[in-house]
Amino acid sequence: MLTVTELVQLLMAFTGSMGFAILFHIGRKSLLPAALGGALAWLVYLAVIHAGKGYMIASFLGAVFCGLWSELWARKLRQPATVFLISAVIPLIPGNALYQTMNSLVTGEMHAAWKWGIATVLTMVFVAMGTSFVAAVFIMKERISDKRRTQDSGRQS
Repeated sequence: MLTVTELVQLLMAFTGSMGFAILFHIGRKSLLPAALGGALAWLVYLAVIHAGKGYMIASFLGAVFCGLWSELWARKLRQPATVFLISAVIPLIPGNALYQTMNSLVTGEMHAAWKWGIATVLTMVFVAMGTSFVAAVFIMKERISDKRRTQDSGRQS
């Protein structure tokens, strides 16, 4: 069961994703799927954290969800997947870790800056890996489908 804090986090993930979707002018019919993708990605993140896994795995699986969500909605609404992906991935950006990194640098706490900086970079790497993994799978699927169509049309000639 979700706590009140987590419900507020989901609402904020939805709102933040919606804000970026509006900022990027993605189109009225795509706003809700883009914002809902961000909230659901955060829900995946929270579920993985609740399962006792680390925030890196949670970020990766949240990003995998973002990739799948984006690819499916892109096909449904006939738009590029990035229309949905960029807005949906916003809640997974490690804003607090980036803030702590910069704050530690400004205050001269180099050990803390390194710790937070590494956490920030690793989280972003895992988010990038999650979205790239899904994109690669969909690209391979399309290439296989194209190859089959080409072979089938060659046989009919």
